[in-house]
Amino acid sequence: MTAKDQKSIAENEHMNTAASKGDAGVPQSEDIAEAGATKASVPSHPQAENAEGDGDGGTGTDKQAAQNVPATASDIVASEDSVEAKEDASSNNNEKPTTAVKPGGGNNQGAGEQNNSDVSDQDDFTSVDAASDALQEISLGEKSKPEVEAGSSLIGAVMVSDIGKPSPAEVATAILMKDADTARAFGARGFQGSGESDRTATSPLAGSSTSPRSQPEISELSDHGDDNADGDSEVEDAEERQRRLFRLAEKRRQHKERMSQTVVSSEEIEVMRSGLSSARECVSPVELRIINGAYPEGLRGSLYCVGPGRFEVAYNVQRELEQATRTFGFGHIMDTLPLLSKVSFDPKATSITYRSRLIAKQAASRIQMEHGINTKVPGALYMSDTNQTFLNKFIPKASHYTTPEGESCGQDIQLFMPLQGTNQTVVCTNHVGALQNIDPVDLHPRAIVELKDVNPEFKGSLSCPHMQYDSNTREHFTVLQDVAFRSTTYTVVAISESQPEGYVVASFVAQASVLHSFAVTQDYVIVPVYPYTAPIGGVSYRWSDSLLETLTFDNSRPTHFYVISREYRRVQCVYQAPAFFAMHQINAVQEMATDSLSIDLVAYENDAVLRRLMINDLRKPSADFLIPSGFARRYQLGGITMEATKFVESKGRQSLLPPAHSLLLRNEPVELARINPMVAMRPYTYLYGLGHVERLQGLPAHVASTTMYNCIVKLDVNDASKRPLVWSRKHCYPSEPVFVPHSDKEDDGFVISIFFDSMRITSCLLVLEAKTLKELMIAQLPSAVPLSFGHAKFSI
Repeated sequence: MTAKDQKSIAENEHMNTAASKGDAGVPQSEDIAEAGATKASVPSHPQAENAEGDGDGGTGTDKQAAQNVPATASDIVASEDSVEAKEDASSNNNEKPTTAVKPGGGNNQGAGEQNNSDVSDQDDFTSVDAASDALQEISLGEKSKPEVEAGSSLIGAVMVSDIGKPSPAEVATAILMKDADTARAFGARGFQGSGESDRTATSPLAGSSTSPRSQPEISELSDHGDDNADGDSEVEDAEERQRRLFRLAEKRRQHKERMSQTVVSSEEIEVMRSGLSSARECVSPVELRIINGAYPEGLRGSLYCVGPGRFEVAYNVQRELEQATRTFGFGHIMDTLPLLSKVSFDPKATSITYRSRLIAKQAASRIQMEHGINTKVPGALYMSDTNQTFLNKFIPKASHYTTPEGESCGQDIQLFMPLQGTNQTVVCTNHVGALQNIDPVDLHPRAIVELKDVNPEFKGSLSCPHMQYDSNTREHFTVLQDVAFRSTTYTVVAISESQPEGYVVASFVAQASVLHSFAVTQDYVIVPVYPYTAPIGGVSYRWSDSLLETLTFDNSRPTHFYVISREYRRVQCVYQAPAFFAMHQINAVQEMATDSLSIDLVAYENDAVLRRLMINDLRKPSADFLIPSGFARRYQLGGITMEATKFVESKGRQSLLPPAHSLLLRNEPVELARINPMVAMRPYTYLYGLGHVERLQGLPAHVASTTMYNCIVKLDVNDASKRPLVWSRKHCYPSEPVFVPHSDKEDDGFVISIFFDSMRITSCLLVLEAKTLKELMIAQLPSAVPLSFGHAKFSI
């Protein structure tokens, strides 16, 4: 053995001896790390300090200075050697080791260890506000405050894979959680619960090292660390110890190399924290780890979710002497390329598996080849720049539907719709008449079908993305719009198991409108037509790619409800109401005794909510940015039979149309409202939707949240005096809540949602008890799922 090797062994023995003598509150050598997760511990980057902050703070000068200076992972690990040297020096002086960044929870580690003996893994969760406030205080470039309690965290630290290159989200999270002690305190088991327990629990190794060691290093050193701590084991063979040190050094070198290959700028971090960055697919099923609660008893089936998946597509531009890379970005959140996710619940194995797939890869490839979007029909986008010249409109368009992933279908989901000879399908839809047939098991796209190919009588370039389903007759309904120069023809169509080729229910003529959803009862289809005008008639629509650039909302004109008989297949009557706009219907009920209809929806004064969903505005909202509030409102359409007779006699004269009476169900703003599917088309009591906590508290508009919805709310629509039930967590933004029934009682069941945590840049699966909105389970997803106005369906 050489003198150099003997010196290395002696140094290692000296470090282990110093570690065994340290008290519980003192961080030990870097050879011990947090159990259960590999954490990225990041020193502050000098240029990213002022730009990151809280995500919304920082001056323009600070952000501008930080945007052009990327923070690399090599910067993150550059100070580790100096850290070890300082630890050795401080160990010799019987003092606490000094790290590159002051620990945020070092003073509380002793107390944390005392609680470990009587706190289980699932009691690791206490006050959410304490953790969120602590995370806000740990801004880049500032020293962490010693008052931060160990264990007061949000979701677990991002896992850095031992194999392959880390994702930008992993490195971004490492930069945000730059303090090693803080990264431990806000660790994998540090997600806080509903606050039912007052105990402050910590990770099982709360007093362990501040070093971001990987799990293999932990397992290799665990026996040796225990021997040093107890002082009862025999001295390890010198040559074996040397080989172990060499292996650890090689793993550490490889980890540094992988991290150094990923560069994340402060601007990219800001985008990722907004929840509006491109997602990674997870094609193979992954079993989820429950980090709070337990598997909900009685929950079985699969949850299918669709929403934005890719916000930008990079493409190459060939120049004279070089090849440049540019990025095409979508403008509106509903124009993005979709991500389809599936969560499967297995009660026998009490396990939850997750998989996801980007279902428009060919569409992305076409964007790369064409350096933009070459739309096939007018109004194919809500509001996005196609990056194409005007002359491109005269070039014949190739079909988008020749490949299974050639069209972006990400606005809604239909389950088990009969299509192409089978009903074992998951069908994703968009607003231009495309249906994407997807395998319900592994989510691979089978084909894309146009509605006009299902039946030649299905005419119209625009369609309603939210199809309606009648579980009694097993019929799927939708509405098509054929926009002409002077008028628009609406065609209501249906597809069922008995008639898979479909049939036309009825047609009528009205002005063009942005139709996102409609309603169905046992005998009627109710189609709301909102007051839109098109400049220069239909000419502007024919030459425009963006729907919202063509149509303008007109508050001076009424909104009409077209009531269509499913039996007689014709328009029975038309009602009118003062101008309003709605994106989503809640329910529709047919009252036989009074011969009337009531349709519940989330109503807005105008279509501003649709125009506020621009990606750049949501990523970096201005001081006056505000998403309008929608309210649950009921429109009552009385005397259907009598009004049908008058409608025929008057030949549909607008001046003689009966009014639709409006009733405000609740004063609390809500969106993406869902009910128990067992009470669909029947009287109901409870709805579940998304809202803003600040607005529910009655705060002024300039104080209320201006970003996406940050809470789940339960409302009693029959008793406005009952206070709403609310679930929320700081920095967490849930998706559309889905109700899963458990019995015949209306509010006996589960409410499932996927929420995005902007502080950890990750997503989690949430299961609530429907009656009380109590947390039953939280499971961490393998990657972040972007925020969206997307939708979900549950299949048992």
